[in-house]
Amino acid sequence: MSLRCTANIAKHAATKIQGQGANHRAIQVACFHTRERAKLPFDQQNGSNGDNMGSKAFADCELGPVTDLFLQYAKKRNFEDERGSYLCLDGVKDLLESIGERRSEDTVAEFFRYADVNQDGKLHLDEFLVAADQVLGESPARIVLIVGGPGSGKGIMCSRLAAECNAVHLSSGDMLREEVEKGSYLGQEVADIMARGDLVSSALITALIRRKMRDYPGRRVLLDGFPRSLENARDFSELCGKPELALHLTCDDTILMERILKRSRENADGQVRSDDNIDTALKRLRNYHKYHAPTMAWLKEQHVPIVNLDVSGDPDSVWDQLLAIGRLMRPVTKL
Repeated sequence: MSLRCTANIAKHAATKIQGQGANHRAIQVACFHTRERAKLPFDQQNGSNGDNMGSKAFADCELGPVTDLFLQYAKKRNFEDERGSYLCLDGVKDLLESIGERRSEDTVAEFFRYADVNQDGKLHLDEFLVAADQVLGESPARIVLIVGGPGSGKGIMCSRLAAECNAVHLSSGDMLREEVEKGSYLGQEVADIMARGDLVSSALITALIRRKMRDYPGRRVLLDGFPRSLENARDFSELCGKPELALHLTCDDTILMERILKRSRENADGQVRSDDNIDTALKRLRNYHKYHAPTMAWLKEQHVPIVNLDVSGDPDSVWDQLLAIGRLMRPVTKL
């Protein structure tokens, strides 16, 4: 059975399974095919060699550090046999936690049991990566992109949608800051980049977003402030799948500038954002326009539905536009 066939079977099973036992049964199905593939010669398990293992579960910027962590945990425990370094159950749990995959003990135990293709109580690197591709490598959530310039009200829109529609609001900027605070291996890399004054790479941001989205399987996720460039959009599509919708918040630049400067003067708690000043605001607007048109053109090419909303009015008027669209489409959905 080929890797593509195996992945498609696992993906089909994972997306069809619903209810409280979904995670349990998805792991069973995915890891069954992992065991079947493991019966093949090693060079037939992932094309001509094993270089592609882990590429579905982890981005290129993650795969090296994850592999290094696996080997470090194994070395720390002196776990090595004729096949190479391996981990037992506790080591796999520690490794998953260290890379941000915080799963329950029962889930980790089940993952280990079904990924342990030789049933010897040892999980070698190849077994771990193949199982990670099957279990962690699927599109983790349904994505709605919230696209708009600085001051367009993306945060306000996302907060209301999250409260009234049971959606999950994720901000790319907040995720970067949280990762740095956690001190994870990716967070440390982000902190180093920021300390140098460099820009965080598109692949790294996308990897962090996908990792966070895995906490909300099957949920609708509102992604605020991303993608910000064509590279962002392409990386996101490759790692996370095609977005189901984009809400495009449109507004005149003059109004955006007025809102940013007003926000800097009237912040209720006295905490003014460092980017709420005229020089930085102008730079943010220039960057937004530099990358905005190519990104929107790419979304259209990918046939991602785009809903344009005029956000020049107050938040209630913008919300009324969404409600009107919902009322308009309701008869169509009943056909």
